[in-house]
Amino acid sequence: MNRTPVHIITGFLGSGKTTFLNHFIKERLPERIFVIENECGETNVDGALVMDGVEEVVELSAGCLCCSLADGLLDILEEASKRRDQYDRLIIETTGIADPSSILQVFLEDPRVEKVFELQQVICLADAGLVEEWITEAEEALRQIAVADVILLNKKDTVSAEQLSRTSEVMHGINPQAKTFTGQKGQFPIDEILSIGTSKPETIENSKVSHHHHHEHGSEENNSHKITTFTLTFPNPLDLNHLQLELNRIVHLYRSQVYRVKGFIAIPNYPNRVILQSARSTFIATDGSPWESPDQREGKLVFIGRGLKKAAFEKMFNRHMVEVGQV
Repeated sequence: MNRTPVHIITGFLGSGKTTFLNHFIKERLPERIFVIENECGETNVDGALVMDGVEEVVELSAGCLCCSLADGLLDILEEASKRRDQYDRLIIETTGIADPSSILQVFLEDPRVEKVFELQQVICLADAGLVEEWITEAEEALRQIAVADVILLNKKDTVSAEQLSRTSEVMHGINPQAKTFTGQKGQFPIDEILSIGTSKPETIENSKVSHHHHHEHGSEENNSHKITTFTLTFPNPLDLNHLQLELNRIVHLYRSQVYRVKGFIAIPNYPNRVILQSARSTFIATDGSPWESPDQREGKLVFIGRGLKKAAFEKMFNRHMVEVGQV
């Protein structure tokens, strides 16, 4: 049986997540969609969600899905896996103050989940008029943008064309791998969004990001919102066994600073690319496509984080590069 496609919808408070979700559901009819929605408060599910096309809405109200309810999510996914014949697609809408990276981690790291569900995208909604203020004031807003595969700048009718263009550039500066769309009232091209599939290995492998960004949001003295995006390239294979210790070091020492790492590397005596990506407190390595040439196997990793020093990470990884004669 094919794996069930999964989409995570995130975004800061008031960005229009539920409105977009309703639009998504209507556009995908007659598909049956299973929705997991997590909002803090007494009334968790918008009544408008109960419409044709929704198989069920599951409420997670005891805190944020992103942290304390990781086990709760696994329980719900286990139940959902037993009823796969009742729906075609799974959507998780996070609370507005959630860091979605731990949800991402569940789908990438847990083999029980990966066997049944295929995470296709993390979609981040952002209020075009307020998002620059959000990323200055809220760490969660930055993380939502950093882990996203697709960024939807909503409420474009509330800003000028100049501001919309500037805000789009800011989004690209924070997360150059994400595709940004602009729209209003939650209306976005669903088919085009779904075709991007940037959580998929082939899209990671084809990424053209090769530049370096350094953005500050806030005053010069306030380094807590300094976003850095850079790409490391590796002309030779890396020793993954030894590199594993370095990756553990990164997630423990830099956990609060590293938001997302995505890319692929070569390893000795292996014909395929190895997809490497981080999700919260772990790195996940998965099999990629075969290298076209055994002599040209250049790896690339894109880092997104706060106050990161490219030279330090370059040194960290390069010490595990294998000489050509040894592979």
